[in-house]
Amino acid sequence: MTELEWLKQQSGLTDDELKAMEAVAGHAKFVGMLQKIIASNQEATKAKEEAEKQRLDFEKRYNDEFIPEMRRVTQDALRATGENAKLQAELAKAREYGIVPEPEAPKNNNQQDPPRAPGSPNPDAISRDDFGRFSQAQANTIVTLNDLNAEHFKLFGHPLGGTQELVDEVQRQRTLGNKSFTLKNAWEAKHNVAAKRDELAKAERQKEIDAAVAAARKEDAEKRGANPNLRSGQTSRFSTYKPTDSGKEPWKAPHSINERNRGWREKAVSKVREHIAA
Repeated sequence: MTELEWLKQQSGLTDDELKAMEAVAGHAKFVGMLQKIIASNQEATKAKEEAEKQRLDFEKRYNDEFIPEMRRVTQDALRATGENAKLQAELAKAREYGIVPEPEAPKNNNQQDPPRAPGSPNPDAISRDDFGRFSQAQANTIVTLNDLNAEHFKLFGHPLGGTQELVDEVQRQRTLGNKSFTLKNAWEAKHNVAAKRDELAKAERQKEIDAAVAAARKEDAEKRGANPNLRSGQTSRFSTYKPTDSGKEPWKAPHSINERNRGWREKAVSKVREHIAA
């Protein structure tokens, strides 16, 4: 398509009108003007197509990526809000029952402390007595842990580990109101020390019994020596014999079967003779 045909198609001018315009401007200038207009129009068309393509790409990305992500974020926010409300309710109940202490009131940084007289004590400073009590408590804790470590090694055969967990448990119990709870209580509860002590006591008792039995056997063996005839006495198998069991002494009883059966044979013969005689 030539420049004149393009202009005719775009503008709707007739051939005569185009020739009149060409005659006024000259053929070369007229054609150059038309080429610039066509190039500009093509660039505008290309820019429009590119903008449309970017719009379609953005619309597709918006529907496929942005909307699902915004839905997910909204759902996560709703879920987090619900969990936060649940935790706040549980925290309120814990504070109501004294399990969790009440939070300290926030200090107003804009409010300045009243001026103190020169030389007056600072209420926020640690006194010498407070520092002494703190140092003594730390020293007692270290000594107690050393004692527990020695006793733990005696019972279980290895050093005590996880001492920070014992300290945390004591702090937790005292926060709950159990002021008499100590490091030793925490150690005994965590490692089931009572059961271990019973186990060792039974083992020690059994060891003493085994040692006593072994000593008695050794003493008996030393008394009898290597003679097999010198053995310990045993209960007689005739110890439960009663003379009334057989009516006479067993050592006077006949030894042969014929002699033992003589009495009932004689009785049987006498009965037969009495029957014949009758």
